[in-house]
Amino acid sequence: MVEFEKSQNTKVRDELVYKAEMMKVRPNRHWKTNFGMIASLGGVIILPILLGIWCGGYLDSVIPQRFSWRLSLLFVGFAWGVFNAYMWIKIENDKIAEMDTKSVEIKKEIKK
Repeated sequence: MVEFEKSQNTKVRDELVYKAEMMKVRPNRHWKTNFGMIASLGGVIILPILLGIWCGGYLDSVIPQRFSWRLSLLFVGFAWGVFNAYMWIKIENDKIAEMDTKSVEIKKEIKK
């Protein structure tokens, strides 16, 4: 931890130390990283849908039925994609919550 002189204002010192510790815990993300995450999230949803459409088209040609395999597997792919997106967002949210927990612990440690 950074050492300061005793004569300095403790509130300013605590705030500076807190911000320095937070930069270690939660680094700032560049806009390209956020854009990449959004694009990847779109791919996580779109890829299972396209896979379902492709597999459904194949099954329509090999095993003809009264219902459409393509349409049925499109909905299955959509559900699979939404589930994947939900799980990914949940994992990222847990990481953010863990960082916030660390920031609260750092703040408590600084105030001691």
